[in-house]
Amino acid sequence: MEAHIAQNAMAMTGRPPAKRLSSRPGRRLAPLPVIAAFVLAGTTRAAAMGDLADWERGARIFGGGGLIVLLVLAVLLRLDRLMRRGVARHRQEAGSLADKTAQLEATLAGMSDGIMMVDACLCLLAWNDKFPDFTGVPREVLRVGMTMEEILRAQAEAGEFGAVEVEAEVGRRIALLRSGGSTGTMQRARPNGRVLELRRNPIAGGGFVTLYTDVTARHQAEERLRQAEKMAAVGRLTAGIAHDFNNLLSSIIGNADLLERDIGADAALARRLAIIQQSAERGADLVQRLLAFARKQPLDPVAVNLNELVRGMQDLLQATLGHAVRVETVLGGQLWPALVDPVQIEHVVLNLAINARDAMPQGGVLTIATANLAEAGCGAELPAGDYVSVAVTDTGSGMTEEVLRNAFEPFFTTKPAGHGSGLGLSQVYGMATQSGGGVRIDSALGRGTTVTVFLPRAERDAPEGRSVERSKVRALP
Repeated sequence: MEAHIAQNAMAMTGRPPAKRLSSRPGRRLAPLPVIAAFVLAGTTRAAAMGDLADWERGARIFGGGGLIVLLVLAVLLRLDRLMRRGVARHRQEAGSLADKTAQLEATLAGMSDGIMMVDACLCLLAWNDKFPDFTGVPREVLRVGMTMEEILRAQAEAGEFGAVEVEAEVGRRIALLRSGGSTGTMQRARPNGRVLELRRNPIAGGGFVTLYTDVTARHQAEERLRQAEKMAAVGRLTAGIAHDFNNLLSSIIGNADLLERDIGADAALARRLAIIQQSAERGADLVQRLLAFARKQPLDPVAVNLNELVRGMQDLLQATLGHAVRVETVLGGQLWPALVDPVQIEHVVLNLAINARDAMPQGGVLTIATANLAEAGCGAELPAGDYVSVAVTDTGSGMTEEVLRNAFEPFFTTKPAGHGSGLGLSQVYGMATQSGGGVRIDSALGRGTTVTVFLPRAERDAPEGRSVERSKVRALP
C-alpha cells in the first residue's frame, strides 16, 4: 500500500517521495513538500486528466458562446440605431412631403384658373376646384381614374362644344389627343359667351396637364382695340371725303341760290331748281352724319335734362313709329343733367327709335329709360366719373354676333337697298364719343336689343323749359 502511494505521489510531483522518519519522542518531523490536495483513492491519472480536459472544453465553449452573444448584441444595437435613424429620416421626409403636398393643394385651390392632369392612359389623375367651372363637367362625377372619353362626353352633353353629335365629337377629340394634335395653346368659346384659353403640355412618362384660363376680358379688350383702330382709320378717310364733298355742296347751294333770284316766274325752272336745292340739302345732311361718325362735327354741349327731352319727344316718336309700336318710358328719379348738344341727342334718340321699329315689323314695345351711373361701371370703357344714360329697348328680332360686331361701322346695314344708308348707329357712336361718353349694345336673337348711350354729367343744372327746335330734328336713314 505504501509503495502504491509512493508511486502515485511521484507521478503527480515528478519527485521521489521523502523518506519516512522515525517518530520517536524528542525528534521533530521534517516538513513534507506541498503537493496537490488530491485524495487519489482508486482514480487513475487518465481519468483525472479527462475530467480536466472536459472542463477546459466546456470553458472554451462557454467563452466562445459568450463572445458570439456579445457580437450579436453589438450587431443588434447597431441595427437598432440605424433603424431609429431611418425611421427618423423617413418621418422627416414624410413630414416634408406632406408639407409640400399641402402647399401644392393650397396653391391649386387658390388658383383662379382650372387645371387637370391625366396619365398616359388618358385617365384623370388630379384636378382643382375651378376645373368643373371651366369645363362644364359636374363635380359629383369627377373621380381619379375617370377617362377622357367620359370627361369629353360630359362636356359634349352639357353643350360645351355646341350643337354636335356627342359620340362623333368625343371620338374626334380623343383621336386628336392620342395623336398629340391638341397640345400647345388654343382658344375655345363657351356657350355662355366666355372665351377660354387652353394650355396643354405633355408630362414625363406620358399624359399631359391642361390649364384653363378665362381670357374673355382680354379678348374683348383686343377686339375693342381692333375695332377702335379700324374705326379711327375709317373716320380719317370719312372726314377727308366729307370735307371735300362739303366744298362741292357749298358751290352747288350757292349757285342754286343765285339762280333762284334769276329765274323769275318760270315754274318749270323753279321746280327743277327746288329739286337741286333739296338734293344739295340732303347731301349736306349726309356730310354732317359723316362728320358725326368721324367725330369732327361742331357740337354745342350744354346741361340738358334728359327726362324733359324724352317727354317732349313722345308725340314725335309716336307719330313716327306708328300705332303698331307702343312707346313706354322709364325715367330715372332725381336725374342729373347731361352735358350734350340737345339737337344731336334728339337725333340720336329718334334714330334709335326708328331702328327699333324696323326690328319689330309686326309691332311691339319700345322703351326709353334714363338713369344715373356713378363712377362709370357702364361696361363701355369709359373714364371714371359720373354719367347719365338714355337707353332705347325694343322687343324685336335682335342681332346676330356678326351684326353686333359691325353695328357701328359706317354704311353697314341689314336693311334692303334704298331703305337705309347705314350711318345711323355710326352717328350715334360719333356723337356719344365726341361728347365724352360712349355707347353699348346688348342684343340676342329673338330677345330684342338695347342700345344705351352714356353722357357725362354736367356740373350745373339744366335750365328749366329748354326746348329744341323740332324742325331741325329728322330721322336718319
